[in-house]
Amino acid sequence: MKINYRKIYSLIWGLIGIMVLNACKIEGDNLHLEKIAQPDFEVVDLSKGKVRLINTTNSPSIAQWTVVSTGQKVTGDTVDLNLIFAGQYDVELNIVAQGGMASVIKPVTVNENDPEACADTRALGFIAGCDVKTWKLNPEAGTLKVGPGADNGDWWASGLGDVEGRSCEFNDEFSFAFNAEGTYNYDNKGDFFADGYLGNKTSGCEPAANLSGAQKLWDSGQFSFSVTEGTGVKKLGQLRLVGKGAHIGVKKAHNGGETAEGPVNDFVLYDILEMKKNVDGKGYDILKVGVDIGGGAWWTFTLRSS
Repeated sequence: MKINYRKIYSLIWGLIGIMVLNACKIEGDNLHLEKIAQPDFEVVDLSKGKVRLINTTNSPSIAQWTVVSTGQKVTGDTVDLNLIFAGQYDVELNIVAQGGMASVIKPVTVNENDPEACADTRALGFIAGCDVKTWKLNPEAGTLKVGPGADNGDWWASGLGDVEGRSCEFNDEFSFAFNAEGTYNYDNKGDFFADGYLGNKTSGCEPAANLSGAQKLWDSGQFSFSVTEGTGVKKLGQLRLVGKGAHIGVKKAHNGGETAEGPVNDFVLYDILEMKKNVDGKGYDILKVGVDIGGGAWWTFTLRSS
């Protein structure tokens, strides 16, 4: 069963609105709803890529913020954001008050870069380095797996033999550039593992030319990405790949389901599950990411820096 998270999200916010209405209800005979609040906010530049957002809505309200370009969401009347790169960002404030729900979008200016953002102790720096960092699927057992939860392979996990059997998948390169645009390049090296649903739907490798129709969007290409810190199930951060067809690992896996015919959404959001530097002193890093496909099920993919 496919879960409609948009409807659930709307329902939750609707319930919050009812709670606020009840909490703010005027006692007495003259009961009425107040006018819808006019959402507004102030911005304080904290320097080095950081800003503070302050909800200044003209009545008591519950505030949720969204950075439009990255999808980052936070809640609270006063929040601090690390936007990393100098530039202008559109920020949306959604509020729930006695009169109902309302929103406003305003530009937020960041005057200077965060000078520490490319450090490998930070999620963005670990993934993209200070220039460009390229990853491949880790050539070991358990690199691809699916199960009831993040980093769980109870339902299926790739074996060591799949490194050779899926060689056209293990040769894919995922490159992330440390820049304000968040440039993400996917290179399938001219082939792909059909996995019974891609191209001619064989159980082996096929040339990239066999991708057609909507599946062609899963071919090599340039997309964009963003990284947020302190979010996700492990609180290590989240990686958002933006652009229809952008993906890591199994192509059909997306937020809320699996679709074999072609990409569904304009982005895929992966939770960062593990970041290991210089594994066993061998000079490469390990990055593990997972995508929630709904109903408690997750795909997990392990990458090795190259």
